[in-house]
Amino acid sequence: KGSYVDQFEKSFSKYLGGGYSVTTSSGTTALELALKTFGIGKGDEVILPNFSFAASINAIINVGATPVVVDVEEDTWTIDIKKIRKKISRKTKAIMPVHIYGQPCRLDEIIKIARLKKIYVIEDAAEALGGTYKGKKIGLGGDCACFSFYANKIITTGEGGMDFFKKKKHLETASLIKNHGMSPKTFY
Repeated sequence: KGSYVDQFEKSFSKYLGGGYSVTTSSGTTALELALKTFGIGKGDEVILPNFSFAASINAIINVGATPVVVDVEEDTWTIDIKKIRKKISRKTKAIMPVHIYGQPCRLDEIIKIARLKKIYVIEDAAEALGGTYKGKKIGLGGDCACFSFYANKIITTGEGGMDFFKKKKHLETASLIKNHGMSPKTFY
């Protein structure tokens, strides 16, 4: 907490072109916080690619949800759109595409599927800060994008992460979860 953190969150949102940012202690925590913000937990399924760092699947397991793993496309190494459609069930609450090595997923098609099925898109953008897809910065496509600032990432804070939400109500929910339900106005 502090003025530098507040400034960093505001600058991050401004860089991406709007939306709302909230810092986390790691990229993994950013993924978990996003899942919790959207109420994803026990009994829910989240679709993700089989090619990613362990944090993607671990975040889903850590909130009590079930990971549903699908293969990646040979040419992009990102989640296979055709295989997403085959794995959606009534328990599916989100798709977690991973922009592996900064290579963007086919977000427009993923978002179209998600909107039709009324499920969330939580982007694992840990390695994609500064990347673009069809002229838009990575992070502006789904309901939330999760970034990492670990030592091997595009920018680093040594450790840390960021959730970037399109809607203010999701920022408010995430902030409450992050701060154990404490009021953002009253500190002890």
